Amino acid sequence: MSPLVPTPSVVPSATPSPSPPGLLSAACPPEGVRVQPDGGDAAAGLRVLSITLVNCGTKSYRLSGYPAVQALDDDGAVLDLRVLNGVTEILGSMPWDGPPKPVTLRPGQRASTALAWRNTYDDTRKPPANGKYLRIEPLAGRPAQTIEPDAALDFGSTGRLAVSSWQLFPDASTSPTARR
Repeated sequence: MSPLVPTPSVVPSATPSPSPPGLLSAACPPEGVRVQPDGGDAAAGLRVLSITLVNCGTKSYRLSGYPAVQALDDDGAVLDLRVLNGVTEILGSMPWDGPPKPVTLRPGQRASTALAWRNTYDDTRKPPANGKYLRIEPLAGRPAQTIEPDAALDFGSTGRLAVSSWQLFPDASTSPTARR
């Protein structure tokens, strides 16, 4: 089962910022898969963002485990965050956050993962970590794609970002936000 995530509110930007190298376009990348943000939720300091991987190519694509994720600031520099495999430490037990299972995406199919963090500022010795982009490798070592989510990437001073394992969408025409 994929995460159920409400639609995020858009955070407007006063002036456009330069995009980091490799910011993903809508075209299908050479590897045959496209990573895209698919909605988020923010409440009382808790943040959840759904990410979708679309097989836009002509061959099957295999996944198993967790994506490798880095948060980047406005200039494309990597934020100093500890990335956790599994969201239990941030969210507690969630039915869609089970152990990783192999996923094979046929052309047109989708898989999803959820990112979770808390925007808590409890360490006044360092400034809060705020990102603009996410660099995501579908699996560690595979080509990375950089996306700009509509949701704010405001990590506070916790320095932690949790990632769920990839889950296959039950139907290629649905997304986590459509299955509420």
